[in-house]
Amino acid sequence: MTALASRAVKGRMLKERTSELVARVGGLEAAANFCRVSKTALGRYTSQSPADADYFAPVDVVRCLETAAGEAIVTAHLASEAGGVFVAVPDVSASGADLLQLLSEQSRESSELTSAICTGLADGILTGAEGRRIMREAEQLAAVAMRMRAEVALIVGEG
Repeated sequence: MTALASRAVKGRMLKERTSELVARVGGLEAAANFCRVSKTALGRYTSQSPADADYFAPVDVVRCLETAAGEAIVTAHLASEAGGVFVAVPDVSASGADLLQLLSEQSRESSELTSAICTGLADGILTGAEGRRIMREAEQLAAVAMRMRAEVALIVGEG
C-alpha cells in the first residue's frame, strides 16, 4: 500500500470513529451542543466525501464529545494507530481500595491471562475467539494495574 493510500485509509477510519462518537452523544445536533463547532462542521468531520477528506475534528472538540459520551472513542483509536493501547486511569478518590486486595486481584487477572494464552496456543492454532479472549484478559489486567497506580498516586499525593 502506498503512503497516500495508507493516509486515505487512516483518514476514513478516523472519520468512522468520529462518526461513532457523534452518534454516541445523540447525533450532529446534540453533539453541537457539547462543543464549540456547528453541526455543519461536525458533519464535515464525519463525512466520507472526497470533498471533506481533509477535515478532521480538532482535539478540543474530540475532548468535549468524549467527555459527553463517557468514552474515549477517538483517543483510543489514535492510541491504537500510534501502536499503543488507551487505558483510562480510574478515579479512585472515594474508593478506599486496599492495595493488598488489588494485588490479589492483579494476581488473579495475571493467572487468567496466562491461562487464556496457554489454552489458545495448546493446539498450535490461535483462533479469533481465543485471540479476543486473550486481549480481553490483557485489558482486564491493565485496568487493575491502572487502579493500583491511581491508588498509589492518591496515597503519595500525586492523584
